[in-house]
Amino acid sequence: MAEAITLELSDEVARHAREAARRTGRQVEDVLTDWISRGAVSDDTTLLVPGAAYPIYTPYGNEAAAQGLLGALKAEGAGAHVTDREP
Repeated sequence: MAEAITLELSDEVARHAREAARRTGRQVEDVLTDWISRGAVSDDTTLLVPGAAYPIYTPYGNEAAAQGLLGALKAEGAGAHVTDREP
């Protein structure tokens, strides 16, 4: 038996749900029910903590290169300029 629940969604989540409903031709309620159902059956219950540092793992084992790219992106986002250098 289904149970009716009232949820308060952030503007961003509500906008994403409306966009998904529009794209798929479904009701917003059906989109949200689907999203919640998928999350409920998922075994992935890990939550990422905002501001925490997490190790980078790549499928090909090149974590050092991935870390270098992340550092460059962070530097660029902070206003620094990343330039190409000849070895």
